[in-house]
Amino acid sequence: MRLYLTIALALLAAGPLQAGEKKLDRTFTVSPGGSLLVEADGATVQVTGNDGNQVVVHMAIRGPDKDFAKTTLDAVQTGNDVAVTMRKDKESWFSWGNWNSEQNIEVSVPRRYAVKVRTSGGSVELRNTEGTASLRTSGGDITAQHVTGAIELKTSGGSIQADTIRGDVDANTSGGDVRLLRVDGKIRGHTSGGSVHCSLVGANRGISATTSGGDIELRLPRNTAANLEANTSGGDVESDIPVAMQRSEDSRMVGPMNGGGALIHAHTSGGSIAVRAN
Repeated sequence: MRLYLTIALALLAAGPLQAGEKKLDRTFTVSPGGSLLVEADGATVQVTGNDGNQVVVHMAIRGPDKDFAKTTLDAVQTGNDVAVTMRKDKESWFSWGNWNSEQNIEVSVPRRYAVKVRTSGGSVELRNTEGTASLRTSGGDITAQHVTGAIELKTSGGSIQADTIRGDVDANTSGGDVRLLRVDGKIRGHTSGGSVHCSLVGANRGISATTSGGDIELRLPRNTAANLEANTSGGDVESDIPVAMQRSEDSRMVGPMNGGGALIHAHTSGGSIAVRAN
């Protein structure tokens, strides 16, 4: 008992683990049409378009002071391109999850700017940009809103939501729902563990919606011309838009709608499929 009491008193005397904040703030003047590259070890990343000609970077880590020396924050400009990195050394990988820390990266870029983000363990958000975008995370949600340009969205452990996109969308997650809303472009949405909701505006350029464990809902303009191939292993298939059925079963619907057009493919192994008219 005396030994336990001695240890407890020693811990109390040592006091709480010192915590603080490590920051990096930089501003770069660029011309629209450049690109942003963000590479991070376990950070939440937010990128927003602005109407100016500057890239504004704010990076912050909040946690124990002892770990700041093991983390590198950097932002550099090359021509009209900017690269942002948040890296921790190999030793800190073993202790990173043992303390209560926050890692955040916020970047504002000219509206007409390409964006590429890679993070190993946080959510990613992109808003109000015009340019191609590739957003990837190994363990968080992805959100993209009001983007003009082809976008790639990939996460190994979260949901994906894209809203008001003018360009092709390719979304893939291993563990959440996929919601691709008000998309004017080609659409691909896949999840291994959730539902898929897609809504199209404009002409049909091709849609693929697949899931291993949820429902699929496709919202289309009533005059959408397409060849529909929809099938499920665990539910029903229904369409508000007439389909000239080449093959029709409760779990399968194949045929042209409005005379035929680009392929719309929908498949689920564990839910129902509904095609709704906007």
